[in-house]
Amino acid sequence: MKHKLIVISLDALQTCDLDLLKTLPYASQWLKDAAIARNVHEIYPTLTYPIHTTLITGVYPETHGIIHNQKASISPTVPDFSLMGSDWYWQKENVKVPTLVDAVLADGRTTASVNWPVTAGDKRGWNLPEIWPVRVLGEDPREVYEKAASKNVFDRYYDRYVGHYNWKNNDDLLTYGGEIAIDIIEKEKPDLMLYHAVHLDHIRHKYGDMAEETVDCLKTLDILVHRIIEATKRNGTYDETNFIVLGDHGQIDIDQFFYINNAFRDAGLIQVDENGTPVAYDAYAFSAGFSAQVYLRDPSDEALVQKVDGILRGLKAAFPQYIERVYTKEEATRLEHLTGQFSFVLEGTTGTILQTGLTNGPYVVLKSDPSCKGYGAMHGHHPDKGPKPPFIAFGPDIKKGVRLDGVSMLDLCPTMAKLAGVQMEGMVGKPLPFFND
Repeated sequence: MKHKLIVISLDALQTCDLDLLKTLPYASQWLKDAAIARNVHEIYPTLTYPIHTTLITGVYPETHGIIHNQKASISPTVPDFSLMGSDWYWQKENVKVPTLVDAVLADGRTTASVNWPVTAGDKRGWNLPEIWPVRVLGEDPREVYEKAASKNVFDRYYDRYVGHYNWKNNDDLLTYGGEIAIDIIEKEKPDLMLYHAVHLDHIRHKYGDMAEETVDCLKTLDILVHRIIEATKRNGTYDETNFIVLGDHGQIDIDQFFYINNAFRDAGLIQVDENGTPVAYDAYAFSAGFSAQVYLRDPSDEALVQKVDGILRGLKAAFPQYIERVYTKEEATRLEHLTGQFSFVLEGTTGTILQTGLTNGPYVVLKSDPSCKGYGAMHGHHPDKGPKPPFIAFGPDIKKGVRLDGVSMLDLCPTMAKLAGVQMEGMVGKPLPFFND
């Protein structure tokens, strides 16, 4: 009989967090015999949506099509829950290749997903996608969730867990997902459950990578994971369930913000109105946190390409303490397996956020500046930098006590597919040696 699989993604869980988890009441128990891969090497950029799509497809962003959390815009509506903008890659239709969910459903078994990125609009199984009403657009939360979630999930859980929130801020996203995931596991016994918990990522963004608040958050997550495990004991499926607990990326403390688009404006490539708001562009940089993707109005205009290339390399020469690398699109594709409608990719130095917005001030604003407010830590950097996530597995098919270090994120989907007992074509990596063969 094929065993069940529960995948718990603790967003921004880092390998260094294992030292604390080993001291906590519940994690200390399941970590003892778990197979653990420390310091998983991510894909580029280290953003939640591209990574979570790689986790369930086993391919790079160049293949699955999710190259960022959000869709590029020079002048996004008021930023919503992010440094970047409001138009997110929420919809399942954006994923260009089959997923682990597709494979399990094709095998005739049942699936559930709660707050897993890029799943909105998938009406199969039990699906509550990660999505929220965009405040500045005045979206009706009920309409948003009814369109995005499977009907069974919407009917059972919307009024009970989601509908009473006023969404003045999006912190509510932190609260209801775990309750719904636990209830679905206990009542529906899905063969595959994907659950994404954003708590730790939120805390690290707000307070900094290793702030004291992360300790309390990890203690909360210890209880949450325990409650998920207990749900399988109550419904009698614990002995036939394999569990995965993983992180998607680390975070790095922010030291300064670099306003790339100020340079494009000053070079006449962004036109603004009397209020300084962009009204037209020839080139602009769209922030991915510690990196940025540069878009051209006409990528086929060779003179424009050369002009922008010169500006970017001039900025790198003038500000080497802030800009680490300039990739052409061809280099990003060949070296980082990242491609899209952009023409260049910039990588900031460690701690340098590359901003989308425009200012009337200097190109660089230090985080220590009294006028600087906002996040304490961020990601979106090259995977050679920063703390790395762990991948933890335990259950009836898992060999106890295996310890690996520095594996590729491309190996995680093949591992999960093997645990789920399904075949998936085109994956880049190979299953980790975690199995009781």
